[in-house]
Amino acid sequence: VPWCDSCKTVLANEQIVAGACERCGTPVVQKDLDQWFFKITDYAERLLADLDSLDWPEEIKQAQREWIGKSEGSTLTFAIAGQKETVEVFTTRPDTLYGVTYLVIAPEHELVAALSTRIENWDEVSIYIEQTKAKKELERKEGKEKTGVELKGIKAINPATREEVPVWIADYVLASYGTGAIMAVPAHDERDYAFAQIHSLPIRQVVVPCADDTTNPPQPGMQEVQRDTVIVHLKDKATGTFALLDWHGSLEGITTAVMGGIEQGQTPEEAVHAEIKEEAGLSNVTIVKKLPWITAARYCASHKGENRCAVAHVFLAEVEHRNNQEVIAESEQTLHTLVWVEETEVLRRLTPDHQKQVWQLLHTDTALPAHGFLMDSGLHTGLTTIEGQGAITEQVGGHMTTQYRLRDWLLSRQRYWGCPIPIVYDPTGKPHAVPDEHLPWTLPTDVDFTPTGEAPLARSVELKERTERIFGKGWTPEVDTMDTFVDSSWYFLRYLDSHNTQEFSSPEKQKMWMPVDRYSGGAEHTTMHLLYSRFFYKALHDLGLVTESEPYHTRMSRGLILGPDGQKMSKSKGNVIDPDEHVARVGADTVKTYLAFIGPYNEVGQYPWDLGGIAGVRRFLERVWNMRAKVTSSTDTSPDDITLILHQTIKKVGEDIEAFKLNTAISQLMILVNALEKQPSVSAYSYSILIRLVAPFAPHLTEEIWSLVGYTTSIHCEEWPTYDSTVLEKAEVTITVQVNGKVRGTFVAPPNLSKEDMVVHARALDTIQPWLVGGAVMREVVVPGRLVNLVVK
Repeated sequence: VPWCDSCKTVLANEQIVAGACERCGTPVVQKDLDQWFFKITDYAERLLADLDSLDWPEEIKQAQREWIGKSEGSTLTFAIAGQKETVEVFTTRPDTLYGVTYLVIAPEHELVAALSTRIENWDEVSIYIEQTKAKKELERKEGKEKTGVELKGIKAINPATREEVPVWIADYVLASYGTGAIMAVPAHDERDYAFAQIHSLPIRQVVVPCADDTTNPPQPGMQEVQRDTVIVHLKDKATGTFALLDWHGSLEGITTAVMGGIEQGQTPEEAVHAEIKEEAGLSNVTIVKKLPWITAARYCASHKGENRCAVAHVFLAEVEHRNNQEVIAESEQTLHTLVWVEETEVLRRLTPDHQKQVWQLLHTDTALPAHGFLMDSGLHTGLTTIEGQGAITEQVGGHMTTQYRLRDWLLSRQRYWGCPIPIVYDPTGKPHAVPDEHLPWTLPTDVDFTPTGEAPLARSVELKERTERIFGKGWTPEVDTMDTFVDSSWYFLRYLDSHNTQEFSSPEKQKMWMPVDRYSGGAEHTTMHLLYSRFFYKALHDLGLVTESEPYHTRMSRGLILGPDGQKMSKSKGNVIDPDEHVARVGADTVKTYLAFIGPYNEVGQYPWDLGGIAGVRRFLERVWNMRAKVTSSTDTSPDDITLILHQTIKKVGEDIEAFKLNTAISQLMILVNALEKQPSVSAYSYSILIRLVAPFAPHLTEEIWSLVGYTTSIHCEEWPTYDSTVLEKAEVTITVQVNGKVRGTFVAPPNLSKEDMVVHARALDTIQPWLVGGAVMREVVVPGRLVNLVVK
């Protein structure tokens, strides 16, 4: 289990951040202990599926989906040659089984110890195992170094091909994930590919990636013909330019590399020379590189009246010079025009998706993880990868499996705080639940709870005596306590009905109050408290104790206030801010307002505590206070510009508070104060609105001002100000946005919005952004207060 040597306790996976203890930052190590878990994995599918119906921000739901980590695939069994042992692997790509060239198992996999006497290089293997123990789990998962050791003398048998393949141990495979073993298909997996290259292991392609070309897709009703082809990127060595074909007729607008079919009896290399001579009139050509992968594309060959599945062998070739270029046949010239372009222009000029892909593959060293159809896969050759998954699994006697990344919730803690785990052990060591009549199983008080590595409850005489008194001589208590997330996962249900001695929480009270309308929490709890409490709620629902299956209507993440040093506040770092000290220095209202102003409450972010910032907020509130001296008793209408900004502020502050955008609400209040201060006097009407808008943030200050300006009631009993929409409408115009002269969207803005800001607003529109993808804005035509036209090429 994960162990923090500073806190002297185990941690759940969710409490480990970047390989370190979430609480104190100490690197986490692995330690063997007997511990208690909640079987949260039994709820993995429900926790995942029910996310779809929740009205939560998508990023929160996606974080939980990724943490739960559902994978659908197959469990396959590899025999060990000459031995009775077998290796079970889980794979999401059983269709690639014919491409397995080696197996990798975790260094701590039980098979390693079982075969130790038959492993010829055991000394090397045992050293590697010890080195692995010193690595953090996160470091192993990342597997940047791709280290490993072959188990010499041990071979696994591929259940599809009956081929013997080597078995390796590598620290990037963990025993606690899946089955602790993987089948390596380096041609179609990036991690396996990198490992195979480092250790000189075979790489075998068994999937041909194939997709419909979007520029010239297959047409319904046409016969599909599969044909072996070549695609050649031909380079002029003298100029560094590349040959492309601009096609005519029905293929007008399509640009490709030199390409053509492989005729019967031709090798792909012979086809390369033939196509270059035919389409480019060149013969002094050298093949420089052949792409190790075979790829394919489906498209409509309208000039042939058929759909094609072109299986492509891809080459890079060079011509020494073009001086002796032959005349290209007129029949070819009617089909296309040969052009030579700079290397940087090739990708932009190519139109078929497939040819863009192979150009990039020619310039990268990477695996081929795509889907398509199977090759070199026995009777399954030609099947799609989806068809092959079931067929190959069935052929080798495997079974389809669903796995989850989520692990069971480790709840044992070697701490004093937390609920004692209500388990006792009989004299043989067998665990028993404490019967209901002896619950609650309370914490003893005769405990030294200084962390030592031993659970504090183990030093309690009272707990031991209590256990023997109830259960008998030789019985012992469980001395670990529960993770405190156990309490926080359900406490709100007891708040509803805290004096009820007959029920957990009455259904009537739950119907009145549950589910929780809004849950605001730190982003760090998205895969901790939020996930745990959802699990708890579902378990309680199954027990008939709650009336719903989800506890929260709305969930929002909030930002995190850091210490002045920019790090998360922690007693161990000495950077914890005591708000009472600042309240004593600058007042509670300043601290409250600064906390609202420090950053967006409803967005994930980290905001360091800033003494300069809190001083600025104090000055702002002082300006609100001092403005009393400028207030006149006149109720005359304020100047038009003040009236406008007053109504804009009422609207924005009200809407921002509703949306928890407290920092921008305060920013708008500062804008209003700036405007009012520039006036020779401030009407009582304007000042009363300002004070009411500031009241939620600075309740004490505004209550005092309200009294001083002559009101006898509390400001907090006053109606919230309302804005006049007609005033705002007069101050706003609708800006039309065009792309290449055609209207694609509009937005509303002040009439004096700058040209630069008009363009920024225009480009940010959802209806405009798709028109900018893949193109360049050549010119921006702006008519202030009316129009933005983006000229895109």
